[in-house]
Amino acid sequence: MGDRPLASNFISEYFGSDELRDLGILHVGNNVKISRNCTIVGLQNISIGDNVRIDSYNLILAKRGTLSIGSNVHIEPFSSLVAHFGINIGDYCTISHGVRLFTASADYNGDFFTNIFPEDQYQSPISGSITLEEHVIIGANSVVLPKVVLSEGCAIGALSLVRSSVDPW
Repeated sequence: MGDRPLASNFISEYFGSDELRDLGILHVGNNVKISRNCTIVGLQNISIGDNVRIDSYNLILAKRGTLSIGSNVHIEPFSSLVAHFGINIGDYCTISHGVRLFTASADYNGDFFTNIFPEDQYQSPISGSITLEEHVIIGANSVVLPKVVLSEGCAIGALSLVRSSVDPW
């Protein structure tokens, strides 16, 4: 049976709280699991509470800003958290598969260029923090843009584009 994969090839590996402390995370609570298949930049700017799981193939960019994750949070696979201007995730939140949280974006109103190559005078980036208060769930493949607060208890449906803040519950 030499050509068959070993069962261990199918077991996802996670960094635990102690390993994350050794790697230089800003703060990590107990029972935290981050898949070894994630790409994380800026570990020194990330704080995580207790009972958090971050699954495979997530992209987390926190080199230029901070990422704060509360307790009892699940971030499902293939999501992107771009925290250049800060992301705060409250307790009991779920970020479903493929969600994108962008704290910076080009201005698409037609008056400016939308890429990074022209001089600054031809750009008007939109930037600001994103906050998820407690008990927020964001459905699969949704996008949350800068300067948004998802208030306590929000449920964002799959494939949503969130451009403005949402009231509680």
